[in-house]
Amino acid sequence: MSQNNGAPDGSEGIRTGDVSGTVVIGNNNTVSILEGTLPDPVKRPSISQLPRSTAEPLIGRARDVRTLQEAVTARPLVQIWGASGVGKSALLRHLACSMAHGDDGAAYIEAGGRTADDIAQAIFDISFDAPNYKPSWEVLKEHLKTLRLRIYLDDVGLAEKELRRLVDMAERSTFVFTAQEQSTVDAVHAIRLKGLTAAAAAELVSALLSRELRPDEVPLVDALCDAVDGNPLRLRRIALSAATGKGLPGKADLPELLPALLKKVGPRERDLLHLLGSLSGAELAPRHLNDLLDRTDAGALADGLVRHGLLLASETGYSCPPDVAECVLDTRRTEYPADRLCRTLTAWVEAGDTTADDVAVHFQALDVAVLRAERSGHPRLGVALARAASPKLALSRQFDAWGSLLGVGWAAARSAGVQEDEEFFLHEARTRRKALGRGAMTAALVLEAGVLWHELTALHGQSVAQQVTNAASNAGLPGHALATTPGPVHVPPPLPDPVTTASAGHTTTAAHTARPVFDVSSASTQPHVAAHASAAPPTTPVPQQIDLSSAHTSVAHSTPATSTTTSATGTTTQAAGAGHSATTAAGAAGAKGGASALAAACAIGAAAVLGVGAIVYANNQPTPSPTAAPSAVSTPYLGNDNVPAGDTAPAEATSPSVDPVCATVIPDLSSGLQQYSTDSATASASIDSYNSAMDSYNSGATSTPPDDSTLRSEVGTVISDLRSVESTLQDAVYEAEDSSVESDLDDMLTATQELTSEYESYASDPENSQVDPSSEASAMNAASDSLQTDCGA
Repeated sequence: MSQNNGAPDGSEGIRTGDVSGTVVIGNNNTVSILEGTLPDPVKRPSISQLPRSTAEPLIGRARDVRTLQEAVTARPLVQIWGASGVGKSALLRHLACSMAHGDDGAAYIEAGGRTADDIAQAIFDISFDAPNYKPSWEVLKEHLKTLRLRIYLDDVGLAEKELRRLVDMAERSTFVFTAQEQSTVDAVHAIRLKGLTAAAAAELVSALLSRELRPDEVPLVDALCDAVDGNPLRLRRIALSAATGKGLPGKADLPELLPALLKKVGPRERDLLHLLGSLSGAELAPRHLNDLLDRTDAGALADGLVRHGLLLASETGYSCPPDVAECVLDTRRTEYPADRLCRTLTAWVEAGDTTADDVAVHFQALDVAVLRAERSGHPRLGVALARAASPKLALSRQFDAWGSLLGVGWAAARSAGVQEDEEFFLHEARTRRKALGRGAMTAALVLEAGVLWHELTALHGQSVAQQVTNAASNAGLPGHALATTPGPVHVPPPLPDPVTTASAGHTTTAAHTARPVFDVSSASTQPHVAAHASAAPPTTPVPQQIDLSSAHTSVAHSTPATSTTTSATGTTTQAAGAGHSATTAAGAAGAKGGASALAAACAIGAAAVLGVGAIVYANNQPTPSPTAAPSAVSTPYLGNDNVPAGDTAPAEATSPSVDPVCATVIPDLSSGLQQYSTDSATASASIDSYNSAMDSYNSGATSTPPDDSTLRSEVGTVISDLRSVESTLQDAVYEAEDSSVESDLDDMLTATQELTSEYESYASDPENSQVDPSSEASAMNAASDSLQTDCGA
């Protein structure tokens, strides 16, 4: 493995805006922060990043083009929405290439799978000359708001609030973006793209067949166009069927058209479809396809399959529509070998001509490869790929993509049981947090380790969720538009494949594949643990709880003195005079290769006080460990660049003026989270009932699965509570005057949004999913602890 991955002697680096330093490559593929001088970004005189032009004409879209051109000229936010395969991306590319630029230029960005932060960084990199610079969020906003661009974003999958946050950053620019569902963001002018007319469909089929339609074919194409709602992707498949020699299919043939087409394509094309179909919607470049298939013409083969609606093409590669992937994998009954996938991608990442931006473009494929390696019994190959790619993803400035890879790499390292690899990813996660300006949230090593542990778990869950979302997208079925992917989603790794047994005359699925785990209860109840039938080991962490007691209406008073006592079994923190106490158990996570002191510390929970009386706390690992007991550690001071991290801040620096928002946000948060705690306890009781009924069904005692309508309703109430908390935090973020307070609130908002998305994912499929709020609770604990400090408590 290359020592520096393209950055010899650590000469190539990335400068970050929240710490005075440079992220460089070195220390055996470990990213480090060194001292450096931040650049002064200079706006490029001509900003232009446009999609490549395509040889195929845009058929049947003249009226849509005129409508969109008028909208983009008159409005700052325009959305093109519609069913998968209807032609949104093709139309967006056409607009980007044909319309006049903004005053400062135009930028086309493929946003699929990217977060708001990574998209904002991409806009900055396109627009400013500041090599390898990662500005802080505040500095980034200051630069982007000066731009007057036309920004084209394809396949946006942001939650509504994240989309608002992104467009607010570049408030003087025009955004034109595509998505499958209509946006509800204020001021967005949403235009639905429908299918082709019958005349346009006939023109498209004729162009694909390279001949005029016969008189007897015209009415059949009209009928087929109506049957598929004019969806161009499905019309391409219809044309391919006619090109095979058997003529156009009938309407009755449409349900079996795709399997029939896959049988007719050649073996080379089937191999290509099998490879891309194994990647859960992630894309690969022609170079990867050639290397993985031992070919030199994979790009040409892929172009042919794109022409006939069996693959999708982007600016940088090809991906497989989910319905095609499902059909191919059902036929092959196996996925492309994960070990070969990992080895080939690792060699590509380590190659000297592979740039950081090349790696960033394919971050989803890297995540999928690492996940598949772990699940197929090759975790060390996944670790090797993640370790090789981590430094280059850091250099790409796409920090959320980098974090996602760290999450899956860390999970693979835990599965492999190699302590050194686990500590590598913890080190990189710590560096990432510091580079993002989150170091102030972790006051001591023990707390920092706990935050990192849970954050890596959440990042791993985001990658799994994205993979599941991509695989489930109904790209081949117009008329069933899917919801856009919400913001960061934490979904635990999928359970093992179902094991079926015959019972009572029918086939049942083993309980562990059907039973959800849902455990968020109030502090007033006993911890509720929904156990899997497969019997989790005793060291399984008890899911964390969130409880807020009532808060005072003002935070102007100073926080009462706090005393801490430490024993071999845990730490108890008491707020004298507040009438509340929070206890966190220190538990060690037993990694297969043995837990280091740092890894053991990662099981520590954090108790944090929001103002006076309001407490967020988390129950953690029940197994105590003397090695995890925290010792007295001086609080690192990261609020002043002139004071090195690890030094105690001077007295005059620890008492800043209190941001006025502190006096209003804490009582509002307390009320909202109290309601959440109450309603989540009710939902937890419904889960008990549902689990019991599912047990009976799985065991064959009952013949029908339980009704989940009550469960869904109560989970919906919890989601509503969390959205209310999100709204409170969002308003507070906008009102905050102190940058540290704003950062704390923003981190709390992110944790709340992740929890909301997790509940939403569970509500959509309670039979096969689970909710574990431990990582989100830990993140809120850390952010609220920092908020307490920054609010002058």
